[in-house]
Amino acid sequence: MSTPPRRRAARIELESEEAAAHLKLAGFRVGRDAYAIDIMRIKEVIDARPHHVRPVPHAPALVEGVIQLRGVVIPVVDLRRRFGVAIDPELARLNKLIIVSVRGRIVGLRVDRIIGELGVSADAVRPAPSLLRSTDGGTPAEFFSGVCRRGDEMVFVVNLDALLDPAIGDGGARGGAT
Repeated sequence: MSTPPRRRAARIELESEEAAAHLKLAGFRVGRDAYAIDIMRIKEVIDARPHHVRPVPHAPALVEGVIQLRGVVIPVVDLRRRFGVAIDPELARLNKLIIVSVRGRIVGLRVDRIIGELGVSADAVRPAPSLLRSTDGGTPAEFFSGVCRRGDEMVFVVNLDALLDPAIGDGGARGGAT
């Protein structure tokens, strides 16, 4: 016996509400701390080593330089610098670049290590503490849209738009290049 159409529609609606309440985040490490971004903002993840980052004169301080990826020039933001984290030479060989789309621009984020996909319920993400600051006072709470847990670890959910605002004014690559 099949499910009546009304019940089937109600079940589909309930499943889509549950999916909307479930966030898919991509986790990564900068130093010893865990961070995450909306997985839908990611174009791709690449190994940082083969891509020589070329410094750009007069670029904002958070921009490490640019890379060329399949003919597209992409600004690279080193999140270690942005978050005031010391650069650990042991982790440098593991660096990845997360290529993201921010307000129609393509930007590379240098991170120490990829954690992977994190599925969390929207209810599990708590607002970031208003007094949240890095050790040098340079990372305001608005850079983080929230905090969630992964086992015993806290994961800071990054607000890419606020974090990268100075870098993408006119500097990010346009469009959907991947």
